[in-house]
Amino acid sequence: MELLGRFTSSIAHDFNNLLTVVLAASDAITDRGGVDSDTLEDVAQVRAAALRGAALVRHLLAFARDTPSVPRLVELREAAADLAPMLRHVLGRPVRLDLDLGSDDLPVWIDPTRFDQVVVNLAANAREAMPDGGVLTLRCRAEPGGEACVELHDTGTGIAPEVLPRIFDPFFTTRGERGTGLGLATVQDIIRQAGGHVRVESVPGAGTCMRIFLPLAGCLPATPPARAPSGGGTVLLVEDETVARQLATRALASSGWRVLAAGSAEAALAAAAGRHLSVVVTDMELPGRSGASLVAALRGWPGQENLPALIVSGHAEAGLRRDPAVRALLDVAWPTTALLSKPYGMAELRARVAGAVATLAPISTLA
Repeated sequence: MELLGRFTSSIAHDFNNLLTVVLAASDAITDRGGVDSDTLEDVAQVRAAALRGAALVRHLLAFARDTPSVPRLVELREAAADLAPMLRHVLGRPVRLDLDLGSDDLPVWIDPTRFDQVVVNLAANAREAMPDGGVLTLRCRAEPGGEACVELHDTGTGIAPEVLPRIFDPFFTTRGERGTGLGLATVQDIIRQAGGHVRVESVPGAGTCMRIFLPLAGCLPATPPARAPSGGGTVLLVEDETVARQLATRALASSGWRVLAAGSAEAALAAAAGRHLSVVVTDMELPGRSGASLVAALRGWPGQENLPALIVSGHAEAGLRRDPAVRALLDVAWPTTALLSKPYGMAELRARVAGAVATLAPISTLA
């Protein structure tokens, strides 16, 4: 498992770099005027495939490494819809997946990768219970008392009454040598960490219903006073992948930003000399010195002590936060540093750059 974790981590950065280029190019074509509808439909399929590839990388990292949970605000209906293609792959042809996502907004705080892990695990169990085929229904709804419910209901063989009380026990399995007994124990642990709980109903011969309950997020966390999210300032963009750098430069420039683009920390320092920067967006892994080292150097310049920064990486965010150089940038009195995971689309990049300038810059510099 340790070897698998190291191998997966080593390829994740390069693979996510490639996916970033695919997403950026797809967005560039979509934003271009005069593109016919068939081409736009094809580009949408390319983009969807890239997003599924990104989800696959997240699943591999979650499976291979015990990374710390990083809760985020997740809209459960959107998360379930995004996961549907992977679930259909997990279930295989004999099992049909039906979605009933409702119309309620269901924001919850949970690690999105861990949530995906829970649903995929339960879907895999449902597939085992339907060897000759059947239907798995995935429902999302709001519950009285401020809870969200995600329900997975299969038409499989069901669970024997004498077995049901033990299904969440670690290392308990009915699959013999094929099972580890850790799947449902992990599901319960993840949901409990998110402040929720799991309920099970099953009738032998008539299927099983697994219900996940999570507390709904009452409101978004407060943010510092924000400025208009339009361009107009100067962005230092540092990315060693040439195509990704060119596409990102074009996307930011189209929003009104002045972009200084560089492929290394040394080139970035040369390009930024004598300039006042609004924000720096830098890949963590660069030729020579790292992105974190670059940010530290820029903040040593007069007038740039609180320069907002977006640190970009193709590695898992939790692993990136353990890097001492990144931690040093994050552990400051004012949150002047944020992390951006690859792959990302151009709309997300533009929004994150604008948001960094609006919320990461100290209030004294907002005028």
